[in-house]
Amino acid sequence: MFTCVACKKVLCSKASLKRHVADKHASRHEEYRCAICERVYCSRNSLMTHIYTYHKTQRPPAAADYYHHTTPPTDVKF
Repeated sequence: MFTCVACKKVLCSKASLKRHVADKHASRHEEYRCAICERVYCSRNSLMTHIYTYHKTQRPPAAADYYHHTTPPTDVKF
């Protein structure tokens, strides 16, 4: 079992803890844009869930083409 030091949530794996910290506690300085429909997400996990849910049959040929990882403008607040 792995416990988040920020909120004390208990997770079953190190990977789940890492994803939890990135999604819930990390500052948002990056954006993840869907290469298929251009929707923007604040975490890779959210984007990958979107792709799996909405684009199962529309996947680009290479896994690296699923998303564009960019740094948003500094005037954007999350």
